[in-house]
Amino acid sequence: MQDLWRDDQVNGADEIGRLVYLSNLIGQDTLLVQPGGGNTSVKLAEADLFGDEAESLVVKGSGTDLRTITPEGFTHLYRGRLAKLQAKTSISDDEMLALMRAAMMATDRDPLPSVETPLHSLLPYRYIAHTHDVATLSLSDTPHAEENVSRVFGSNVAFLPYARPGFPLAKLLAERYAEHPPEDAIAMVLEKHGLVVWGEDARECYANLVSVISKADEYLAERRAGRSLFGAVTVPAVDEPEPEARAAALLPVIRGALSNEHWTPLLHLDSSPDMLDAIGREAFAQVASRGVMTPEHILRAGVEPLVLAPMLKGLTASDARDRVRDAIAAHREAYVNHVAKHGQTEPISDYLKTVVVPGLGVIFAGKDRRNALVAATCYRATLRAMAGAEAVEAFEFLSDADACDMEYWPLERRKIEESAASRRPLEGKIALVIGGASGIGRATAERFVEEGAHVVVADIDVDGANAVAEKLNDSAPERAFAVEVDAADSASIKAMMNAAVLRFGGLDVMFYSPGVGPHYSLVVEMLDAEIEEKLRVHFQGAAAATREAAKVMIDQSMGGRLIYNASKAAFAPGEGFAAYGASKAALVHYVRNIANELGKHGITANYVNADAVDTPLFRRLVQQRAEQSGRTEAEMLESYEQRSVMRQALVPPGAVADAVSFLASDRSAYTTGCVITVGGGPEGFPR
Repeated sequence: MQDLWRDDQVNGADEIGRLVYLSNLIGQDTLLVQPGGGNTSVKLAEADLFGDEAESLVVKGSGTDLRTITPEGFTHLYRGRLAKLQAKTSISDDEMLALMRAAMMATDRDPLPSVETPLHSLLPYRYIAHTHDVATLSLSDTPHAEENVSRVFGSNVAFLPYARPGFPLAKLLAERYAEHPPEDAIAMVLEKHGLVVWGEDARECYANLVSVISKADEYLAERRAGRSLFGAVTVPAVDEPEPEARAAALLPVIRGALSNEHWTPLLHLDSSPDMLDAIGREAFAQVASRGVMTPEHILRAGVEPLVLAPMLKGLTASDARDRVRDAIAAHREAYVNHVAKHGQTEPISDYLKTVVVPGLGVIFAGKDRRNALVAATCYRATLRAMAGAEAVEAFEFLSDADACDMEYWPLERRKIEESAASRRPLEGKIALVIGGASGIGRATAERFVEEGAHVVVADIDVDGANAVAEKLNDSAPERAFAVEVDAADSASIKAMMNAAVLRFGGLDVMFYSPGVGPHYSLVVEMLDAEIEEKLRVHFQGAAAATREAAKVMIDQSMGGRLIYNASKAAFAPGEGFAAYGASKAALVHYVRNIANELGKHGITANYVNADAVDTPLFRRLVQQRAEQSGRTEAEMLESYEQRSVMRQALVPPGAVADAVSFLASDRSAYTTGCVITVGGGPEGFPR
């Protein structure tokens, strides 16, 4: 392990500043901790809210990340009150949390304490860091963990047998070491749970971490030398350019099979070369079936993956879809029977988060893309720990009973249930907005993200689409993705749909909103090119996008929402704009046919009839009409205001987004073939 500590970066920093620096150094290395995992602490004497000096424990708060943690991410607790835990022989999770909350020095300021707080409290050392590192877990995820740790470190590193995180782990530590800590040790390996290192100051703590990890790395390198871990390659990577097409076809099927009334996941495909190499080897499935790297990874990546194996090789697309659905159903049945043996009658809805397709990659499921990416990071670390453990002895994780106990840990399940209870209307939905770079499309993309959706912003103006996606991701990371598309080109639309599916795993909502602005042209002057342009974008593009979206939705078997941006021109004739109006009228009739045909699949099709919306396209139309009539733009807008039953010249794009949001949500589950008029012009009222 490389020593990255730089004294010049902490010169002048106080103890909390040095703790932050130590934490960030550890957090940036996924071989030491994975997102959200691990924790650090320091013991201080500091003034409390009353101005009295008190002995405190400053520890990483719950829900924070070592990579990005700041001073505000730590919780300050009274050490004297935490010491009461040592007297407890038995305590529930709720009682432990209540006691820790009572020990907080600033309940209104600090985050809640981590469940690992008792561990930091009981160990007498000043600075402490706890990692979920690959190196020492390669030694302790084995049948003879204590012997392996002793062989590598001797008396410099103590050992603690496995106990569930939280109070059971702290209690075991207290029984073994709290009063008589190991005299020569600079660290302690927690079986199947990582490493704890300590020091009198932050620099010493980090130096001890470097020393322990480096020694383990050297030993593992010796054991790996000349060995072919996981055996020979039996399933090579799918040849290019087929993989993306195959993945785009399978991901919606997998997403649909994983979904249920309590969970609609987002998917992430990891098809990196090292991942493909590992999962394509003969012994991978057998080793992977033994579990993951740490108990915390059960909550992030599942107890074990489903390996679909070479059974998909050589099958037709239809047969492959059936095999995938059957395999996931069989896996779930086996899981239900498995947990029932350990007293659990209610299967966990999100139990399966990792699906392996040798030759194609590993698919990770999460409640959102960020969680799917965390699952991927955790499992990549697990693969390295598996390989290390196999080189040392053999990979062995928790017993079935312990794994089930961790999976159903009420403390963690409660967090998930509380999160589910506060879900927004479009949480877990994947939405595609075609024409999302500006105007109505942009406003709708923004509204979708506000209501919890992941959004693909597609537009011929790819710079504009990227700008929208970047802005959305600034406020909601990993929620938006930009794709270039030419709505007049069916090949471009198909490529867009594949990109959307590969990014998020499927599709629930499509809003078709690209537009070619009206061009004033009398019927006797209208050119064929103008007619074709309007039809290609407003009608043919919608038909091509619908075709591709419907295929994905049908494969998912989860229903779907198809929504289209029509226009007042579809219902009311306007002099000089026949091509525009006719193309929108064609779209309106097409949507009614979609509703009639796809309803049996649970897919609804609706459209909005927007009039005088304040968009760049409509502003250009106002300018054209003003020029044709010899009026100013202000006079033209005044005429719009007078004709509006609500006496409003222009409607804000957000008003259309409100209507689209309703049609995208489950609130409109029984609404199809419908038009919602947005705008106050009676000419736009449906007839």
